[in-house]
Amino acid sequence: MATSGWRSLSRQAADSALAAAFPRADPDHLHEAIGQYDHVTRLPNRVPFLDHLSAALDRMRADTRPRTLVLVTLSDAHHFNAVLRALGHAFSEDFIRAGTDRVAACLDGDTRIFHVSVLSLAFVVNRDAARAPQDVAQAIDRAFADPLVVQDIPIRSNVGVGLVNLAADVTSPAEALRAALTAAQDSRNRSDAFAYYDPHTDAAHQRAFRILTDLPKALEASDQLRLHYQPRLDLTSDSCGCAEALIRWHHPELGWVSPGEFMPLVETTALIQPLTAFVLETAIRQARAWHDAGHAMKVSVNVSPRNLAEPDFLERVQTLLDRHGVDPAMLEFEFTEGAVSPDNATTLANLRRVRELGIEVAIDDFGSGYSNMAYLTKIPADIVKIDKAFVLSLDSSEQDRFLTHKIADLARGLGFHVVGEGVESARAYAFLRDIGCREAQGFHLSKPLPPAELEAWLNG
Repeated sequence: MATSGWRSLSRQAADSALAAAFPRADPDHLHEAIGQYDHVTRLPNRVPFLDHLSAALDRMRADTRPRTLVLVTLSDAHHFNAVLRALGHAFSEDFIRAGTDRVAACLDGDTRIFHVSVLSLAFVVNRDAARAPQDVAQAIDRAFADPLVVQDIPIRSNVGVGLVNLAADVTSPAEALRAALTAAQDSRNRSDAFAYYDPHTDAAHQRAFRILTDLPKALEASDQLRLHYQPRLDLTSDSCGCAEALIRWHHPELGWVSPGEFMPLVETTALIQPLTAFVLETAIRQARAWHDAGHAMKVSVNVSPRNLAEPDFLERVQTLLDRHGVDPAMLEFEFTEGAVSPDNATTLANLRRVRELGIEVAIDDFGSGYSNMAYLTKIPADIVKIDKAFVLSLDSSEQDRFLTHKIADLARGLGFHVVGEGVESARAYAFLRDIGCREAQGFHLSKPLPPAELEAWLNG
C-alpha cells in the first residue's frame, strides 16, 4: 500500500528530492545545509545571514567602505495572521513568496537576499553602490503601492523598511539585525517609506518593554505600587467629599515611573485587569479606613471599558464592597470621554449596570475629544469632569472661559453634576464656582497625596 509524505521515500530518493528543492545547498552536507534555508522562499535564512553580516562588518573595518543593513518586513503580524486565519497556510506562503519576488525585483542582481524570519527579508548595500540604500528603500516602498495579487486575490502588504548604518561600533550581527527590525517597525508605524535606526527611539521601546515585563512583579510586591489621592472640593462649602485614586509606581531600579508613561501601555494589554483589581481593592479599603476615622469621603477610581467587559467584574466589585463594609454610593468610576463610544451598546449596557449597583459614573476629560454635545445625551453617567486643558487656560483665554461656561451650562441642564479639574489658581476656582460647577480639583487645592497626608490635610 502506498504511503504519502517524506516517510514513503528511500534515503536516496529523499536526498534527491531535497537536492531538487534546495539547489543552492552543498550536496556533500545536504541535511546540515537544509537547516540554513527557508522552506517557503528557498532563500538562505537567519543563520547564514548572521555569518554574511559578520563578514560584511569585517570587510568594512578593513576597507572603510560604509555599508548599510536593510531589513524589509512584508506585513505586520496582526495583518498576516488575519490572512492566515481567513485563507490558510498555503495561501499565506504564496503571499510571502509574492512579496519576496517583489522585493527582489527592486534589487541589483548581485545583492544577496536572506529570509531572516517569517515576514522579514534582509540584505546589505554598499553606500557607494550605484544606488544609495535610501533609494533602494524608496523603490521597495513604491513597489508595494499596489496590492500583491495572490491566487487572483489582491492583498495589500503593509511593508516596513528599516536601515542600519553598519558603523565600526556595531556590537554584533545579532544586535544589528534587531536594530534593523526596530527601524522597520518604526517605518511602518509612521507610514514612512523607510526609517533609519534611532537609538533614542529604541531606548524608549526597550523601556516600554521593561515596564510591561516588570509590572506583574510590582503587583506581587508589597512596596512598589501605591495609591495617592487628590481631593475634590465642594465649591459652595469648600469641604472635601471625594478624592480621586491615582496609581503611583516606584520601580526598584527605574525610580518613579509616571502613570502617564505606563498606563497607556497597560491599557492595551491584559495587565489592565490585575492592575484595576489592585486599585479597587486598595481604594475601597481606604474608603473604609477614612469612614472609620470620621471622614465620609467617596473614592473615585479610573476604570477601562475593558474592565467592564469582564463577565464577573461587577460581581467582584460588589464582593469587595461587602468585604470592607463600604456603601456603593461611596465609590465612583471614571471613564475618559474617548474611551466610551455612544454607539457601543455593550459598553452602554455595562455602564447602566454600574449605576444600578449604586456606583456613580463620571465622564472624565470632557471636551478633549471630538464628541459633539449630543454625546452627553447618550451616555448613562452622573458626573461630567471638564477637561483640564480648558480650566488651565481660564486665567488667560477668553475663548476657554466661554467654552467652559457653555459646557457647564449644558451639562447642568442635562442633569449632570459638573466638576472642573486642573484648577491651579484662585481665579479659576472662583470662575468655576460662579458658573455653577459643583466641585473643583487641582494643584491650587492640593496635589495627589498619600493616604496619611490626605487625612492630615482633611484635619488641618
